[in-house]
Amino acid sequence: MAEHAITIIECKPIGSGGRYRVEVSAREKALVVSEELVYRHRLKAGIVITPPQLAQLEAEAEIAECDRLAARLLAMREHSIGQLKLKLAQRQFRPEVIKDVVRKYIERGILDDAHFAHNQAQQFLANNPAGRHFLINWLRKKHIPHDLAEQTADILLGEQDEVALAVVSLERKWNSLRQFDLEQARTKAYNYLSRRGIGYAAAKAAFEQLTNRDNEAGNH
Repeated sequence: MAEHAITIIECKPIGSGGRYRVEVSAREKALVVSEELVYRHRLKAGIVITPPQLAQLEAEAEIAECDRLAARLLAMREHSIGQLKLKLAQRQFRPEVIKDVVRKYIERGILDDAHFAHNQAQQFLANNPAGRHFLINWLRKKHIPHDLAEQTADILLGEQDEVALAVVSLERKWNSLRQFDLEQARTKAYNYLSRRGIGYAAAKAAFEQLTNRDNEAGNH
């Protein structure tokens, strides 16, 4: 039994955040554990633990650290489920640990892709008028599942007049477009609106509407 003995070399707090650095004889890298784990496992320098005890401590420490990071990220701003999973994976937490931690926040209603997608898309459209295809792709980049991205776009854009949307979007570029001759401006306008996910018919109607408005203003 003695040859399998593992010694806790050091157990000391890290700052004032309730975390401890635990140096273990069987590990090159120290463990970072919560205060709760220190008390539950009665950790202190000099005690001897078995390999199964160390394995359990490592697993619980990883879960606690993953949970701590997830809570900090979610306190900073709202995330989609996919965004949070990606950030946790980048910190090298095991997939099963990430899955358990993320599930906890979903069950608590803190992680909600439908709520996230609707709020984010609504805010985006208020400042960046765009068509359905563009909005879906924008949501997909935020790791929203495709079906939910489509559903969100349909809800937010379903009742919207695409020509009116095109006019609002094009108005933001209109001063710069005025620098070109009519056909150059038309081409640039159509290309711009196409990139925003707005169809040709709506783009054409919007360009003509703004051009006519300028012409009428010039005649007065």
